[in-house]
Amino acid sequence: MRVGLVLAAGQSRRFGAEDKLLASLNGRPLCSYAFETVAALELDRCFACVRSDVVAGLAQAAGLEVLRVEGQPQQSDSLRRGLKAAQDCGATQVLVTLADMPFVPATHMANLFEMAGYDAAASSFDTHRLPPAVFPASRFAELLALTGDQGAGRVIQALPEPQILTLPEKALWDIDTAADLERVDRELKCLKTTPE
Repeated sequence: MRVGLVLAAGQSRRFGAEDKLLASLNGRPLCSYAFETVAALELDRCFACVRSDVVAGLAQAAGLEVLRVEGQPQQSDSLRRGLKAAQDCGATQVLVTLADMPFVPATHMANLFEMAGYDAAASSFDTHRLPPAVFPASRFAELLALTGDQGAGRVIQALPEPQILTLPEKALWDIDTAADLERVDRELKCLKTTPE
């Protein structure tokens, strides 16, 4: 059973007072992109780990099941919440992706499932390894033992090179600050007005 998991319970500390995941990007809430991409993969189950009621509503509108993460969670807390739900429904593979990475294509995520085979597969850009990543059930215990705000990063860093898939360049338009959002929004508008 293949399961998708979008981590959308972060505290957006670097973004400011506004909830980053609800910030408007090209006229849509930032988190809606990742939700819709994962829903389009036609997996057996798709979950979103959330804190906000509004983010929960957007996840449900995209067709994802909502998992609440209480308090002031770190990334490992969200990951554990999602992995436990995946375990409970008998998942054999879990895709873990982040709600603040709006432009990772569905084809990249699907290819990670195919690469993973009997082990894990993750993404890279330049020299950085990062989600999205796919993990088999045999890795769940290792992931559930993680703590802190790095999430699955430590596991991803240890994967051998053949299990790493390079992201398309624009897929790494990661949004951490209000300035990141403004820059990406400008670039999108430029792309729309640039002649073919």
